[in-house]
Amino acid sequence: MATPREIFEKDSSKNLRVHATHKIEDRVSGETSEIIATINFDFEAGVTYASLFIEDTPQAVPAIAHYLDHPQDVIKVGSGIETAMGFHGTDENISSADLRFSGRLFAYTGYKIADGDKRALIEKAKTGNLALVIRDGTYLAQRAAMETPMGFISHDSRDKEPFVRELAAKLQSMLCTVWYDEFSLVPGQSRRASIEKGLKSCKKCILVLSPNFIENDGWTKAEFDSVFTREILEKKNVVIPVWHGVTKEQVYEYSPRLLDRVAIPSSVGIEEVARKVLQGINYQA
Repeated sequence: MATPREIFEKDSSKNLRVHATHKIEDRVSGETSEIIATINFDFEAGVTYASLFIEDTPQAVPAIAHYLDHPQDVIKVGSGIETAMGFHGTDENISSADLRFSGRLFAYTGYKIADGDKRALIEKAKTGNLALVIRDGTYLAQRAAMETPMGFISHDSRDKEPFVRELAAKLQSMLCTVWYDEFSLVPGQSRRASIEKGLKSCKKCILVLSPNFIENDGWTKAEFDSVFTREILEKKNVVIPVWHGVTKEQVYEYSPRLLDRVAIPSSVGIEEVARKVLQGINYQA
């Protein structure tokens, strides 16, 4: 399940962003908490907007109030940044200097803020011509439950273009969240830890079996071994096999057990493969 910090990072990664880390101290306990203050550059909309991440602490309420009183503390995070967006070979050139602050402030915190405090903060924002959106512990818990991957796509990287990438995109468009490396891996994080977390949390593992997959003794073999270990532990079927240019003989040589599973041939097309995968994920014995 996604953590509040993961959801904040995911939402903030939609645009170019810069951030700074601030500290707040609880006046009673003296404990210090971190705040991440971020300015997001939305070149398409021609604006910047701010977002905050505050740890799961009652100090979230006074911390948000502080930024409403002193919005420059987060706006200045983006000061001095000069960059531009444009498509190579064209005359499009949108400069960050031309972007204007929209007045929108998103506040993320794992702390569940009382309804009365939320209303008071939103009204306070309006008096300063700010539009506050609070995404607290209640909101983030619901988001996390929805964003738990329903399926893990295990595949060989040589099969990404065009089949696997299109399958992942089609499933996402059908509101079937998937763990897929191009969607789910964050630069700098542990690849192994992220994969293991995805394999454990998803309802099903979609094995895109191809000649490339079968001859791969690296990540795909490790993922295959992990998912069958999970089947043994949970005593239920987790695998949904998609046959992508393989024969029964090749599958048998790789794993005789896989021949007992109803497979989806990729030759039926992306739309039908995605429909059948979703059917398999939602199936209740």
